[in-house]
Formats: sequence, structure tokens, C-alpha cells
Amino acid sequence: QCGDTRRMNVLICAPEYVYYIFAGLVYGCIASVAGLALFFGCRAMRNVKREQVRELKKGFSPLDVQRIFIGKTYPSRLTRALIVHWAERGLISVEYVDARRVTLVKKSTMPDHDSPKAVFFDRGTYVRERRLFNKVFGIKKRVTVDINRSLVKRKDWNEINKSFSVREDDGVYSSVHYALKVFTTVLSIAPLFIAALWFTLDGVGAAIIFPFIAMLGFFVLRFMREIPLPFRMVWCSMWLGAPIGALIGMTTWSFDPLGISYAASVMLFLGSFVLIQFVDYREKNNLSDYSDLVNYRKFLWRATAGDVDYYAALPYLYAFGIKPFTAKKLRPAALPAWYKGTEGGLL
Repeated sequence: QCGDTRRMNVLICAPEYVYYIFAGLVYGCIASVAGLALFFGCRAMRNVKREQVRELKKGFSPLDVQRIFIGKTYPSRLTRALIVHWAERGLISVEYVDARRVTLVKKSTMPDHDSPKAVFFDRGTYVRERRLFNKVFGIKKRVTVDINRSLVKRKDWNEINKSFSVREDDGVYSSVHYALKVFTTVLSIAPLFIAALWFTLDGVGAAIIFPFIAMLGFFVLRFMREIPLPFRMVWCSMWLGAPIGALIGMTTWSFDPLGISYAASVMLFLGSFVLIQFVDYREKNNLSDYSDLVNYRKFLWRATAGDVDYYAALPYLYAFGIKPFTAKKLRPAALPAWYKGTEGGLL
């Protein structure tokens, strides 16, 4: 028996004021995550110099763009960018096969990082790129690749990283950055536990167990990237979707006028997958490189055909993710000298 107190035709077991304390905690967490995202998201932009950058420093690579923007390089996402980048540097030529595939013809090797011929912006990124280049070709002179897939298998890329001792994000992020990421993740998850605790106090079964079950699905979805997405989605539909659905359903039997179960469920995904991306604490010596990239991206957005060498800029159009929006106005009629065949999907 929960007593005689009723609100909105729902029987209340716990005192009503306790609910508003819990609601304050839920929305306090949400406001904190939003505040962190706004403050640190604007911090880097405040340090962007207002100047035009028409080209990047010598030796820059699409992998440098990823390293500076997000602190990590993911070459599996930059297959097209790296192919064009290597071709522009004279390392390979490219032959059209079909809409999805091209053949890469090796013309020269990437020099070792301590060679006088090596030109790079960041040594660590160059070492990884060189090892990736060598892994793609091995002892072959010609390889056919799918431009919509990674250049090498995941185990090969893990092997490339395994033997590299220097931190990839050295000079980009400090321990403060990672502490903020952890803190933001905790604040994004906490509302789910707070809402479940309220339902438990209000007499709706053992609601507190549902967030713990949901964390099994959340962990797999958020961090187990090596598991193929379809399998992750099936797993998460059971271990994440079901308990969250159960918590939301509990509003039918519990007092929840401010919708803390809905807010907590939304925040679990919005905070830990979207807003956390804006909680970005960079080392000050990296902000200059970040500024150059932001201004170069802005230049490419606004450039016309006469302002830029399209094929020289193409790797960075891919790296910035703006190629679909700028290619039509920048692309010349002639194909580059390193490319044979019809245009296909690469250019």
C-alpha cells in the first residue's frame, strides 16, 4: 500500500517533494553536459585566427587532418582521400575498373621517415601512413581496391599501430581532455540511474536493475567498434532498447509529471554520442594547426574553379567531408595525368 496521496491519477508511494529532488538532479546533469559542450565547443573556435589559408603546410596528409581534428587517425574512413593524395605525390597511378573499384599501380616507394627525401608535417602520422602504404602493396606493383572500403583489414591496421610506441594524439590532447570525456559520459549516464531509483522508491518493482542491464548494451554500442554494426544493433536492441523501453513504460504506474524517464533516455544517447564530441580540450600549441585547418576548410567551401587546384585539394575535400558539396563547382573537365579510364566514383 502506498498511502492516499494521488497526483495525475497515479498513486504515490514516496513523498512528492522527493520526486522533484530527483527531477532536479536529472535536469541538472543534462544542463551540465549542455554547458560543457557549449563552453568547450566554443573554446577552440575562439582561438581560430581570422585569416585566409589557401593551402596547407608542406607535407600535410589527410591523416593529419583527422589527427588534429579528432586526435586519432582512422585511415579506413579515408580510402579515397589517401588514394588521391598518394597519386598527387607521384607514388601511384590509378586505373579505372568499375564504379566501385580502381587499380593502384605503384610508381615509387614512400621514403623512410629519417630519409632526406621524406617530407611530412607530423612524424608519427607519416610513419603510420608509410606502413599502411607498404601493407597495401606488399611485394606487388598493382593492386585493385574498393574505394568504398578500407584499404587494409582491421587486423592489419591494428598490427601497424601495435609496433608504434609514440602516442598518436601527442601534442593534441592532454589528460584534462580525457578526464572531461569521462566526466561527460558519467553525466550522460547518471540521469538513467536517477530516474530508475525514483521509480524503485515509488514502488514500481525493482526498476533500479534496468540501467545496469542497459549498460551492457550501451558499452557494446559505444566502445566495441570491432564488432560489425548489424550484430551490435541486434545485441543493443535486447540489452539496451528493452530496459530503456521498460523504464519509459513505468511512467504509466508512477508519478512523473516532468518526464524524467524520457529525458534520461534521450540524454543517454544525445550526451554520450553527440554532445560529448564538442567537449574538446586541446593543447594550446595545437590550436594554431587547428586554426589553419578550419580556415582552409572555409576557403575550400567558398572557392571557385579558378581559386584552387581541384585534384591537389581533393584529398582534403574528402578528409573534411565536403567533397559532395564542392566538387561540382571546382572539378575541371580534364582528368589528372595519373588517372586512366572514365571518371568513376573516385574523382
